[in-house]
Amino acid sequence: MKRTVPTLVIFLAISMLAASARAQVESRFAIGAELTVAATDHASNQDRGHSSAFPELLWRFGEIQPGWGPHWGLNWYSLDIDRPIGGTATDIGELKIRPIMAGYGYTWLRDRQAISANLLGGYAFGSMELSSAAGDAYAARTGARATDASASNTFVFRPEIDYWYDINKLFGLNINVGYMVARPDITITTAAGVDKRTARADQFQLRVGLVYSIF
Repeated sequence: MKRTVPTLVIFLAISMLAASARAQVESRFAIGAELTVAATDHASNQDRGHSSAFPELLWRFGEIQPGWGPHWGLNWYSLDIDRPIGGTATDIGELKIRPIMAGYGYTWLRDRQAISANLLGGYAFGSMELSSAAGDAYAARTGARATDASASNTFVFRPEIDYWYDINKLFGLNINVGYMVARPDITITTAAGVDKRTARADQFQLRVGLVYSIF
């Protein structure tokens, strides 16, 4: 995943040479789609997420203004979680993280481009869906079948670099690189009691998207 960062730097450097034009990022509303590639970093003794790639809806409201200003984001995502059970890493199910974040950042505008460096933080609502493999693994390795799973809510924060490029008057390209920090507690309920551990649901996220200006 880290090989994508030099590619982004090269792209930004080349795009600085583009001729000026009316900025698509000045449109009041634009909508499109993006592909998110997420990589996880974890310690072996923790619950951990899988790396993944998935499509998402992308939109932008209002005009992009230069200088310091507030920023916000939802950044909802889900990931499959592994937990060591009896010494063997097992897929215990899908964790969903639904953050509501706000923050502050600085935006540079140059010709067709807008580059923002932001720091967002907020509160995330967590939920967990138990996999069938987890129930079987607990029964086989601990003698007590897992019957339910839950995830706690948690505070989150996300530093990011956000880049918009005006392809023409209608289409805009977005590249976003950020690191989401989220540490919910995941509780597995078994016939013998509960197994509660903190999950490292952090993600390095690279997003590439395209929007169309509606007006």
